[in-house]
Amino acid sequence: LPSSPAMLLCLTPWWAVFAAAAISALFVGCLYVGVRGVPDRDDPAVIKQRFVRVGVASVLALVVVGIAASVPALQRSDPTCPAPASAARWLGVAAPLPTDALLLALLLPPALTAVLFFGPLVHCWLDNEPLLSDPLLRESGDPAGGARLRRARNLLVGPLVEEWTFRACSCPLLFSAGYSDAQAVWLSAVLFGAAHIHHRYDAKVPWIAVLLQFVYTSLFGAYSSYLFLRTGLIYGPLLAHSFCNLMGLPSFGRVPGHRHAWGLAAAYLAGMASFVGLVVADARCRPRLFHSMFWAEAP
Repeated sequence: LPSSPAMLLCLTPWWAVFAAAAISALFVGCLYVGVRGVPDRDDPAVIKQRFVRVGVASVLALVVVGIAASVPALQRSDPTCPAPASAARWLGVAAPLPTDALLLALLLPPALTAVLFFGPLVHCWLDNEPLLSDPLLRESGDPAGGARLRRARNLLVGPLVEEWTFRACSCPLLFSAGYSDAQAVWLSAVLFGAAHIHHRYDAKVPWIAVLLQFVYTSLFGAYSSYLFLRTGLIYGPLLAHSFCNLMGLPSFGRVPGHRHAWGLAAAYLAGMASFVGLVVADARCRPRLFHSMFWAEAP
């Protein structure tokens, strides 16, 4: 990134989309370049290898941001351009915030995510089940260290590199191009969802499962992008991402046959309705909470 303390980023709309799409393509490409055959994504050796590969992808994403900020031909000359800021603030790793705003930026995103998962949390409590989603639990015949590596991938490495790549590096590019909040959220969400289509190849799942995964990863990508733009920091989205991976997909199909079906259904509906209501209220009222450079707050 440029050595000056303040970085100007004001891309044209098409270059911003191209750069964000390039980051997404590089992320997926790093998983497969030089790989022969169809990898088993849950094989311990493959998981370890991919830790290195996504690390390279994270560096390349930063390189793309650096190029975007350094090449004048990619910039637009417009009085609406965002004010220059430090690279750390553009990437959401540091911001001049008061302590209360910083604490809110760290705590509110996982708290809001817990509201969304109120139904599944009640479900786990009623059935005395662990919170860990099935892919993270050790199964019979599991290779030594397999469950531990999957936990590291799903709860630490995966959220970290994906939030860095698709939020910290991609969202500022779209914001700099003058896209609205909603446009930036959904453009980045589609790119995030598209980056998961490759699981048709390595997870050997049918296309209908890939389509469903594209839908829910895009929805989560929209939510995480909203959290990043809203708070101006990567840490809240990172914690929310880890929490979502911890919980896995809600088991809606188990609700009708449950001994507390009506109460459990009410918990699921209450959690989802409260989540939507809080997000909509925040987007409309824009209370002054986080002082994010990416999100206009009420005076």
